[in-house]
Amino acid sequence: MPRPDNLLWRSDLGWSPYSPAAYANPRSGLVVHYDSTDMDLADQPLSASIDYWNRTRRFHTGPSRGWVDVGYSWMATAQGYILEGRGLHRQQAAQPGGNSTYYSVTLATGPTDRITAAQINAVRQLREWLMEPDTSIAGTVKGHRDFNATSCPGETAYAMVRDGTFRRAAKWGADAPAVDDTPPTAPAPRPTVPGTAAPPFPLPSGYAFGPKTGPYWQVSGYYSHREDLRQWQQRMRDRGWVITPDGLYGPQTKLVTETFQAEKAGLIVDGLIGARTWAAAWTEPIT
Repeated sequence: MPRPDNLLWRSDLGWSPYSPAAYANPRSGLVVHYDSTDMDLADQPLSASIDYWNRTRRFHTGPSRGWVDVGYSWMATAQGYILEGRGLHRQQAAQPGGNSTYYSVTLATGPTDRITAAQINAVRQLREWLMEPDTSIAGTVKGHRDFNATSCPGETAYAMVRDGTFRRAAKWGADAPAVDDTPPTAPAPRPTVPGTAAPPFPLPSGYAFGPKTGPYWQVSGYYSHREDLRQWQQRMRDRGWVITPDGLYGPQTKLVTETFQAEKAGLIVDGLIGARTWAAAWTEPIT
C-alpha cells in the first residue's frame, strides 16, 4: 500500500525534518491515544488540528514535560489527515513499556468528541502503510490503557480498539469516506454520571496517602499502606480506572492519582491522596 492519502510530514508543519528522539525499530503494532480534554475539532478546519498539534509539541517539550519532541509518532485528525510526530524509527514518550516496540497514534479528540469515519480510515491507512516491508510492524492495535493505568484513549476509541474497528481494511483514494460521514461502528459516548457524597477522609488533617513508607509525621505525613486506601482504589476502579484495590500505595496508584488529578479542575497534581483528591473520587462526575 502507498503512504496514507493525506499525510503531512514534519517539514510540512515547519518542523525539522527528523525528530531528535532516539532511534528505535517498533515492530509490535500500533497504540491508540487521545487527549483527556474535549477538543471540538471535528467541526473545525484542518488548520485548527494543526494548531492543536503544534501546541501539543510545545507542551511536551516545555518545562512541565521536558521531552525532546512531541510524545507520539503520529496524530490522526477528524478531517482524515495523518500528521507526523516523531515519525518512523523513533522511540516515543507515549506508552511506558511500549515506547520502543510500538508506534503510537493519537486521535485529535477528547472523552466525548465525535470520532469521524475519515479519522478512523486514516488510522487504518497508517496501520497498513506501517505493515509494509520498510517498517513491517505487526497488525496489532492496542490502546494506551493496555500498558498502564489511564483512561486513555477514552471509552469510545477503546471500544473500537477492542472490537477491531481500527484493524479493518482501509479505503483509499476516491473510496475513502468524507469527513462528515458518521462511523457506523462508533459506540455512543459513555454518559456523564453525577457524583455522590464522599465518605469521610480517614486520615488526620495534614496527612495523605503517598509514596513514603514507615511511620507518619505531623508535617507532610504520608500513609502508604492502610486498609482504608483500598476503599479509594475500589472507587477509582468502579469509575473505570485500571487499578488494583490492594490497600498499597505503589506505582500504579501513583499514576492513577496523578492522571485523575490532571483531569479534574482544582486538584493539585502531586500524586498524593489528600482530603480533596479523596473526596473528588466520589463527588466529581464520572465521564
